[in-house]
Amino acid sequence: MLDDAIKTKLRDPTYLDLHLAAVRSLNRVGPTSWYDAHFLRRYEVARDYLAVVNPGALATFERGFDPLKPPPGFDVSVLQNLFDDDTCAQIKAISRSIKAGHQDLSLKSQWEREYFGRQVVWDHPYFLELQRDLLGVASEAAGCTLRTGYNFLSLYGSGGLCDPHMDEPMSMFTLDYCIEQSDEWPIHFSQVVDWPTVETFRQFDPVAVKDDPALGFRAFILQPNQALLFNGSSQWHYRNNIPTGGFCDLLFFHYYPAGCDDLVEPKRWASHFTSIPELGALCDLFERERRPGEG
Repeated sequence: MLDDAIKTKLRDPTYLDLHLAAVRSLNRVGPTSWYDAHFLRRYEVARDYLAVVNPGALATFERGFDPLKPPPGFDVSVLQNLFDDDTCAQIKAISRSIKAGHQDLSLKSQWEREYFGRQVVWDHPYFLELQRDLLGVASEAAGCTLRTGYNFLSLYGSGGLCDPHMDEPMSMFTLDYCIEQSDEWPIHFSQVVDWPTVETFRQFDPVAVKDDPALGFRAFILQPNQALLFNGSSQWHYRNNIPTGGFCDLLFFHYYPAGCDDLVEPKRWASHFTSIPELGALCDLFERERRPGEG
């Protein structure tokens, strides 16, 4: 359903043509087949759209995302003893309290339980404070100056899993922190690779991703009070099922490069790429799209 603001713009024949071209590009690219690929889908839609309405701007658009690519030589970092004993105890107390009493019946939380076997709490005030405190540590490990994104507590239960995927650049760099666990639960990272294309969306096979020797997957094991910093938007990563009866409580602190606020939000690309005004009609549609679990 188009809102009144869009309907008013559609009275302009030029905007109408761009709007229809944007709709066709959305339809050509279609939906994604893996979790957390909303950004990559919209990037591919924008590339398809510009190739039609302003092909001369396509290279400028693509180069504009270079700041969201990892620094040369980037590798996963293991951070030991991330917090002192008092902070560890406070994190654990909050996590256990949420696990025992938190009931979130939203569609998004139901989706998390169904697809990942986990209970999730986003941006808890205490964890936001910790995330800000860790900004310098994360920037040093990433090799560039970062800004804080969002964070979430992820309480995986028996059978919990996370299929192969890449994250959005809003969570380009992740500090994956282990609170406590029943058993060691490896996470697997590929080498740094280029962003997937629309062909990957259409032929996505998580088993094939895991088995592809060219991706060079390595397994890492976290112990409580250890963390990993990885580049989730340029590294495939996954965790297999937790054994029956097991659990793993994790905190994910997400960061992205400083100066990239408009780049990590597709609906703001028109504001960033002021020399490509055609993006306005497409970004209007991005702003009105819904994601899984949003109703």
